[in-house]
Amino acid sequence: MTETIVLGLDGANWALLEPWLDEGRLPNIAALRDEGVWTDMHSCFPPVTCPNWRCYSTGKNPGKLGVFWWETIDTDRRTLTTPDSRSFKSANYWDYLNDAGLTAGIMNLPMTYPPFEVDEFMIAGGPDSEPEGYAHPPELGDRLDMEGYRLHPDVPVTSKEDRDAADAVVDLIRERLLTFRERLDDTDVDVAHCTVFYVNVLQHFFWRGEPTRRAWEVIDEQIGAIRDSHPDATLLLMSDHGCKDVDTVFYVNSWLEEQGYLVTEDTSGLLTEYGINKERLSKLAHRLGVHGLVTRLTPDSVTDRLPEDDEGFKREQKLEKVDWERSRAVASGQGLVYVIDDDPETVDALVDDLESLTDDDGNPVARQVMRREEAYDGPFVDDAPEIVFDQRPGVHTSGAIGSNPVFADAGQWEAENVRTGLFLADGPAVEATGIDGPISITDIAPTVLHSVDCAVPTDVDGSPVPLFGDREVETCDPLPFDAVTDAARGDVQDRLEDLGYLE
Repeated sequence: MTETIVLGLDGANWALLEPWLDEGRLPNIAALRDEGVWTDMHSCFPPVTCPNWRCYSTGKNPGKLGVFWWETIDTDRRTLTTPDSRSFKSANYWDYLNDAGLTAGIMNLPMTYPPFEVDEFMIAGGPDSEPEGYAHPPELGDRLDMEGYRLHPDVPVTSKEDRDAADAVVDLIRERLLTFRERLDDTDVDVAHCTVFYVNVLQHFFWRGEPTRRAWEVIDEQIGAIRDSHPDATLLLMSDHGCKDVDTVFYVNSWLEEQGYLVTEDTSGLLTEYGINKERLSKLAHRLGVHGLVTRLTPDSVTDRLPEDDEGFKREQKLEKVDWERSRAVASGQGLVYVIDDDPETVDALVDDLESLTDDDGNPVARQVMRREEAYDGPFVDDAPEIVFDQRPGVHTSGAIGSNPVFADAGQWEAENVRTGLFLADGPAVEATGIDGPISITDIAPTVLHSVDCAVPTDVDGSPVPLFGDREVETCDPLPFDAVTDAARGDVQDRLEDLGYLE
């Protein structure tokens, strides 16, 4: 019998769901709130899928993992890399379960590609996974392929006009949860986890629009079916972060350039003058059914001259536009700023400037600006961006380099991530009648371990949420981890760009 089931709801928070709960559109989630205990959950900085899903699975902040976002800029080598599953320098809660003779089934958790060898199974997920070699054991992947299992939509949602693609994402979410239910029926595991990732893509592009609402109705229906089929299990609902509608886009590299921290080469040209970019060409190729052919046949000499989309150059391209000899800082998206040569005076000046920065309406851009030592703790803090700022809810920070204003109205995304997510616990073993205040995402791995009487490693940041009465919390020494790192391949980076994650 499965003792604990964790459903990861990417980008969910109670503020997003409240209107639909009030309207009676999510009856199963409403019933769980009535019967169980629930609260807000705070993610690590920045509140993004990567690294927060692995903050969940390890119980640690990024300073103990060595991964801070979808991309890492090395200002010494002037390179940009994208992490994969082996980039995170920590064991995960399933390692402790297996070490104690317990089993786990992990499905669709972002940042688990290539998959780990887990007793019983792992099906990698999220935008970073490839359609080959995504499952352990490998024969499980062969079986899923025969059944028509899909990791990703056939056509990505890349704008709020992509309604047909959004409909396909809703269908994919239903298929994903049905497959998870089949795995629960076929394989007894002590702990099972499934992440619903693509609902956050709909939230980004449509906020509370009709595609997002339909997706949540599907999720609610499947949650009810899981609860009915496994009434004795401890059921945990959680998210990696929350979301909120966007009112302002902050082009941080445009601001850095305006303030003299960043110097770039000319990003204009004949192709960009006529509005030609990779996003437009990719969408046209998808519609014509020749995307793979175009990708193979287009010379690098052509694609290197094309900006990613209307916002300009992203990923490795943007580093090629940086005048490194004259620049003092360059930024990624969603609140991360790298200071070139790690100059303390530049760090101090940037912190002061960001703390006082307001948008065109006089609203602050950041509600907190931190040096990396303030945002993180652990042996890998020196690998982090020198500055981390928590953008004000309603602000989307783009890391693109191009001919962008410093501020603009909402762009391709209708909603951006916020740090407040959700947590809910229900089941016969849950004795708590309430939870005292918000929890941290790093509390959930210890909670999962404690739910099945497995020892909690002493190096985690979090602690078990007090759900199970007087049950004693056992501790254990940390397990070693697989430190092999292999940067993600280009097609993974392309998928992240399509979704708007890499800028």
